[in-house]
Amino acid sequence: MPSTAGRAPDPRPARTKAAIFAAARDLSARDGEVTVNALAQRAGVSRAAFYSHFSGLDDLMSAMLATMFDRQQERSVELAAEGRSIQEMVRVSAATMVAYVAHHQAFLRGALDWKFSHRTYLILVATLADLHAMALDRLGDQVPLSPPIPQMARYFAGGSLDLLIQWLIETEQDAREGRELDREPLLAAVLRMLPSWYTGLEPQDPIPEDLVLEWLVTDPDDSAGAA
Repeated sequence: MPSTAGRAPDPRPARTKAAIFAAARDLSARDGEVTVNALAQRAGVSRAAFYSHFSGLDDLMSAMLATMFDRQQERSVELAAEGRSIQEMVRVSAATMVAYVAHHQAFLRGALDWKFSHRTYLILVATLADLHAMALDRLGDQVPLSPPIPQMARYFAGGSLDLLIQWLIETEQDAREGRELDREPLLAAVLRMLPSWYTGLEPQDPIPEDLVLEWLVTDPDDSAGAA
């Protein structure tokens, strides 16, 4: 039997996974119901190939959002290396999340229709809460006396996700009619919900214009997450 030592890994599984991610990303509100069959057809793969990578739509959604969370962490590391403040990192993380949701709005709106599992939702809350907890821990004495950090982090995470879900619902008609969706009000809502000592924004402060530029550099390339 010939040796496989030193042989390059088979690129086909990575390409298949990347195609599925791209299919989910490129859906539009006019494509109809989000199903495994529809995604597999758009990706140019078989149902069997889809299920070789994901157990179902819930699993695909979790993998996609994990890409977003990974990008949030990467940006935080980059900003920390630049000497940026925790508050700036919080603002950029919010912009990253809003950009990702807006970029994948058709697929994520479809998740509301297929009623993704409560377990999946709790995992999303817990993952986002972990990111908030890390930021709150790093703020140290800047965090006022309040509920324990784990509770505060979970509150921030759950509230943010609820705003994102409501935006998906409220923009559905515009999306179906092919209108460009305005994500600036969503970013403003997410940031205004958080306390000023956490975001560095007072109620009267405008949302920094440079966060719009962050949308251009933080929309993750799904093919990178599929490698």
